Amino acid sequence: MSSHLDQPSQWTTGADAPTPKQKAFISTLAASKGAPDVDPNTLNKSEASAKINELKNSETKNEGGGVGEPIQDPNTWSTGDDPASGKQTGYIAAMAREAGEKVETGGMGKTEASVRIGELKGRTGM
Repeated sequence: MSSHLDQPSQWTTGADAPTPKQKAFISTLAASKGAPDVDPNTLNKSEASAKINELKNSETKNEGGGVGEPIQDPNTWSTGDDPASGKQTGYIAAMAREAGEKVETGGMGKTEASVRIGELKGRTGM
């Protein structure tokens, strides 16, 4: 079942300029995918959303990065000291159960959570 949320071209604000987060994400994805000719300033919100999906689904050209690895080094994140997100802690809990480990996520920051997720992915193959 499809909704209008799945169709950016039908969004009420689809013709508006992309958000700063969309622009930044497009720039980061384009660089990691070897598509430097993508200019997020020439897109509207609808086109930006479509471009993000296109870039996310394209083959990564990032030499050092593998599937599931962060595009940026987590230690350079400006929000790295913020508390880990619910999705991060949930993912850690699921992978820890799979690995037969107990992981305490209370007080964990986003950077630490990202590193822990990478370690657990290596052990569980998830």
